[in-house]
Amino acid sequence: MKVAERRIAEWWEAPGIDGREAFDEEILYLNSLSEEISLPRWAILVRDRMPRWGFEPCAHRFLEGLEQVLAMIGAGRVWPRFGGCGDIPFSVQRNLLRLGTGLVQWADHGNGSGPLVGALGTHTPERAEAARAMGEVVLGIGQGAAALDATLDRWADKAQFPPARTLVDGEEAPLSVVAQHPCAYTLLWNLDRLAHSIGNGEPPSALVCIPSLRIAPKLDPERISTLRDIGEALAQWIQKGPPRNSLEERVHAMVGPRDDVRRWLVASLYKTLKLWQVHLDTVLGEEHPYLSLI
Repeated sequence: MKVAERRIAEWWEAPGIDGREAFDEEILYLNSLSEEISLPRWAILVRDRMPRWGFEPCAHRFLEGLEQVLAMIGAGRVWPRFGGCGDIPFSVQRNLLRLGTGLVQWADHGNGSGPLVGALGTHTPERAEAARAMGEVVLGIGQGAAALDATLDRWADKAQFPPARTLVDGEEAPLSVVAQHPCAYTLLWNLDRLAHSIGNGEPPSALVCIPSLRIAPKLDPERISTLRDIGEALAQWIQKGPPRNSLEERVHAMVGPRDDVRRWLVASLYKTLKLWQVHLDTVLGEEHPYLSLI
């Protein structure tokens, strides 16, 4: 097997969710297709940008990145994709700056602006320390990994009162978890919960990555439903069926004509989305029918 062929096959070994390490019949079928057709380099690079670890439905811009993958298939070329680890939209970055500044001001002066300040309760030394720790970490998210790690380490060492220590002490501490996963769509929601925990004294917690998808139907219902709609549109394209609605029309137009390379790419994308949807069925306690590729 050539190096390129090995890379095409091995891509499936760790594409993102439990159980994918074992090649199933559909993956073996896709790998066999890749051996039968002459894949241009752009096609392999586009497949590399499909959903897997580092590009998951819990990311802020997962759906935007998925739309970019559809466009790459149709255009026959590759470009940088949104939705990867550490990808934070500008709008969220602006919110982080505003929220972090407000928390620090409240900690220092007992007043400040921003939606989190109102959740902190009466100004006390314990709450002020926790608010400053949280504010500095929130600001550190926008300053890069090195600065963020230094801020977390400093607060883990110097926090005096239980509220602040609970937020930052250890890798599994809720503020540490939030800070290490700023690309999670739950980022601002988690910060709001942590601010309320400072104010009401309840144990703080945070949801990121796959656990955050359990609340997606309530917190961001379009996230899962759009993922499923795109999967159905791809299944219809694979079966050579006409688009049944405007979204399917757009998806079919984006991926382009049904040549051998695009059939392999669309089937591969459908498989990655199908695996995620099956996993979501387990997480959410649901059951949906899916197209078999063989």
